[in-house]
Amino acid sequence: MRTMDIARRTGAGAVAVVLGTAAGAAAPDRSAHAGGLAPVRVEEVSENDASVTKVVTASCPGRLSVFAAGARIVNGNGGVVLTAMEPDAELTSVTVTATARTGHASAWSVVAYATCDWSTSPPVRTTATVGSASTVEVSCPGDTRLVGTGFRVEGAVDQTYVDEVAFGPGLRTVRVHTGGTAEPAALTAVGVCKEPTQPTGPPGVRVEAATGYDGAWPKTVGTAPAGPDAHVYGVGASVTGAGPFFLNALVPSANLRQAGAEAVRASQLPGPAAARADAAGDGAGSLAVSAAEMAAFH
Repeated sequence: MRTMDIARRTGAGAVAVVLGTAAGAAAPDRSAHAGGLAPVRVEEVSENDASVTKVVTASCPGRLSVFAAGARIVNGNGGVVLTAMEPDAELTSVTVTATARTGHASAWSVVAYATCDWSTSPPVRTTATVGSASTVEVSCPGDTRLVGTGFRVEGAVDQTYVDEVAFGPGLRTVRVHTGGTAEPAALTAVGVCKEPTQPTGPPGVRVEAATGYDGAWPKTVGTAPAGPDAHVYGVGASVTGAGPFFLNALVPSANLRQAGAEAVRASQLPGPAAARADAAGDGAGSLAVSAAEMAAFH
């Protein structure tokens, strides 16, 4: 994985553009571009309160299908964990679930993003689930290639959280990994895959950006803007470092030209310091984001 200073790659302004603000649902008009209509991002935001668990679903309009998914926790401050970013089996919607850790009592919200498009070769969903393991990988079937990612983790959010949703070589696989002090009860990786169709430009490519490796948290990172005839579909991210760090956001920008990610340090659980399993190992780390950039499918 390539590592670089985010200031050289995108600058703080670009990260702000990618992550944006959670203001409500959005389904922009489908502007035309070379080869067909551009994909659209649909956004849905939960209530902003202190509920323990929240579920929110973003649905694609009309005949459009889910090609990729995104998720974000707002005001979690390391006390709320993403437990699912999951396109449904029919690829009509994306459901995002998040749960507060013990001791988190302030208001927070969660955002679901669906990247919606149409193609003569529609996408398919593939999944793989493991029990009592911290890593799972799913492969795209046949000659299909990865266009979107997803995951679901089941287990105690005080002890386990997702720190990686990564593309494999050649955009063929999705790998999901959890960190923490315990393995999840079950871990699922989701891939949205489709057969290659004649593109109007170069085939899909993976574009990456990364923060520096240091002890400052939270961390945000965004990719540089895509070319004029390319859009961001799948978003992946990975946290490295010796500490309780996890993914807080995987976000396609509103115009689908950039991908952004955010990682946070887990909040300390209540109780004596000696009993805080998440107090050990705090230190430096880094965050990398990946975007699957592709030209028109039509």
